[in-house]
Amino acid sequence: MTLASVRGRAVSLAGTFAGLALGVALIAMSLLVYASAQPRPPERLSAAPVVVHGPVLPDASGIGDGVRPWSADQAQALAERLAVLPGVAAAVPDRSFYAQLVVDGRPVGDPEDAGAGHGWPSAALGAYPLTKGTAPDADGEVAAGAATGLAVGDRTTLLTGGGPAEVTVTGLVDGPGVYVSEQAAARLSPGVAAIGLLLHPGADPVAVAAAARAAAPDATVSTGDERAALEPAQAAKTRWLGTQLLIAMASLAVFVTVFVVASTFALSTAQRRRELGLLRTVGATPRQICRMVMGEALLVGGAGGLAGALLGVAAAVPAARLLADWGLAEPGLRIRPEPLPVLAAVLVGVGVALTGAYAAARRAAKVPPMAALREASVEAKAMGLGRWLGGGGALALGGFLAVRTATAAAEDRVNSALFAAMALTAAAALLAPVLLPPLVRLAGLPLRGSRGAGAMLVRAETLAAVRRTAATAAPVIATIGFAVLLSGMVATMREAYPAGQAAKLAGLTIAVPDGMPGLPATAVTTGGRSVLPTRVYAGDVSVAAFGTTGGPTSVAAGTADALDIRVGDSVTVTFADGLTEQLTIDKITPDGQVDDDLILPQELVRQHDPSALAPSLLGADPTALAGQPGVEVLDAKAYAEREGAEDGRLLWLFATVLIALSVGYTGIAVANTMAMSADGRRPDLGVLRRAGATTRQLLRYAAAETLLVVVLGAGLGLAVTVPPLLGMAAGLEQEVGAPVTLRLHWPVTTATMLATALLAITAAVLATRRAARRAASG
Repeated sequence: MTLASVRGRAVSLAGTFAGLALGVALIAMSLLVYASAQPRPPERLSAAPVVVHGPVLPDASGIGDGVRPWSADQAQALAERLAVLPGVAAAVPDRSFYAQLVVDGRPVGDPEDAGAGHGWPSAALGAYPLTKGTAPDADGEVAAGAATGLAVGDRTTLLTGGGPAEVTVTGLVDGPGVYVSEQAAARLSPGVAAIGLLLHPGADPVAVAAAARAAAPDATVSTGDERAALEPAQAAKTRWLGTQLLIAMASLAVFVTVFVVASTFALSTAQRRRELGLLRTVGATPRQICRMVMGEALLVGGAGGLAGALLGVAAAVPAARLLADWGLAEPGLRIRPEPLPVLAAVLVGVGVALTGAYAAARRAAKVPPMAALREASVEAKAMGLGRWLGGGGALALGGFLAVRTATAAAEDRVNSALFAAMALTAAAALLAPVLLPPLVRLAGLPLRGSRGAGAMLVRAETLAAVRRTAATAAPVIATIGFAVLLSGMVATMREAYPAGQAAKLAGLTIAVPDGMPGLPATAVTTGGRSVLPTRVYAGDVSVAAFGTTGGPTSVAAGTADALDIRVGDSVTVTFADGLTEQLTIDKITPDGQVDDDLILPQELVRQHDPSALAPSLLGADPTALAGQPGVEVLDAKAYAEREGAEDGRLLWLFATVLIALSVGYTGIAVANTMAMSADGRRPDLGVLRRAGATTRQLLRYAAAETLLVVVLGAGLGLAVTVPPLLGMAAGLEQEVGAPVTLRLHWPVTTATMLATALLAITAAVLATRRAARRAASG
């Protein structure tokens, strides 16, 4: 019976199927990309089957990991013990540090890769052989990758943490990176985080790893995928950014799919009251009716889940390529066909279908047998007690959160605005049957004196079918509200933060890296104020630290708790060179007050981390920095805009993807509503045809009615998002200390409205044409 019901209602359930398939496809695609983008061993260690490294310690703030290094003497002694193990051909300490070559006056290579420099022996760990020339063996000699365009014998500039130096290219390697002599590498990176073991042919990596663990019981020995613990920090950051977008896409897919399924089955239950009443009359129990509706959801969910899973698998490869182009995934990411993510996506799709249909199934079970005897086609009451309570509660919650957004802490303000907008959007959708009739009457006032029947017909149809009108307007309200909220938040923040930063730095000149990850020591020592970021290790955690000039040694409250220290306590920390220092804590700062966990004297950081790079230099002297490659001097306004450019790009990227998805779901939801209501309107269309209306006139009436609903829904969507945005703007003004005006991004808002209207009108016209043909033939 359930199967027959689904076959008979295949057209009206097509939108539900499409929504489920799209949702499952997004979930499957996201899970596959996420599973394939897990940490992997660095390419520069691919030729070392066994890697011995220091312990991997979690970050004190809970984000990322760090590998505690050995000092030069410790690494040398350990490498000598490992080199004599059976099966080991060589034990090579891997030193990584910042290095870039200058070609045609510009630094070449990835400006975010602060570990592109290595000692020459490390080239063997990645199987990067010399293709031309000889290996660097003295100061002032380098081996470069062929991709730099340099040739053997070229003279160029090498940028390191210490500053620029003139070097000669003695050789070219078949691989990335810059390689210097081992003596030069030891000065630039005294500490050693890893030692790669090169094996004799036929040696068993498992046996060598066991012997290495016995020879170095305090070290960590990794083989195979375990070597991913040494993944570069930039790769982890890129993967984190991509994961945030994938999570947002999958979450939106789940949320909107539940919405589509719930609205579909709710409208279906309202239209099938006579059918359900007839089933009750012939003896069907409420439980059987409920099982029938849930069975329909299960069949549609299973079919949509399988179709979506196939679509998601096909879309995973181009999605990974697109994420890499956007800078949200590592280049060359390969999708691994794993069954578990696909199965999980199908199960989520089925669960979403059942969740969305549950309320409608319970409502269907309550249809009385007498409903089969009713002849009238007038809609049942659109607002029940539950809808009143839900809509009123969401309205009250949204209003409270909108007011609270203005006074929320900086880290909570965006979430507060999002939750406020979501609550107000839900309130508008739930209360749409109450809000839309007066708005329709208000919109019809200018046309009241018109003699044409079209405006009267559109107004009457919209008011008579409040449930259908609300079902059409609800996804429009959500989509327009979502687009206004996201684009408005991004536009407002992109203006607020640079304005606040420029106000704080007014009158200063700031030196920033140009094509480099940071400023070297030669730029920082010209004058001005700067900080030196580094990483230290204390106890069983790694700590992000900054070196400053003339300040006390301070630690963030969260880090102090992790290390169990208080003001006046001493703590032993290991620096990047593997050496330890005893520090006395002078001050504990609240979490969130600064962007780092530990403040140290800058001289101490420079002493232990020669490759540390300053992100900027405040109060820079342009004359003193003239001629230094990779350094640019900006005024406060230009610096503030540059600092926010990358964050703004990512925010716009996230917003664009999510808005596009929401518009697509709106099209599915509206088309679904139109397809389901078309058959119910066949008698009305037949009456209009007999009264002399042509097919073209019927289509114009349907388009006008749909456009009216879209315009009203767009107005409600705009209205419910402005209060949270105003609260966010007020909070931003307090935070940045500069005037902040709410910015609505009208190009995005207008484009979303037009796309939504086009999809809705197209769906209405197609559904009405089909129903009109059936009415004429019937």
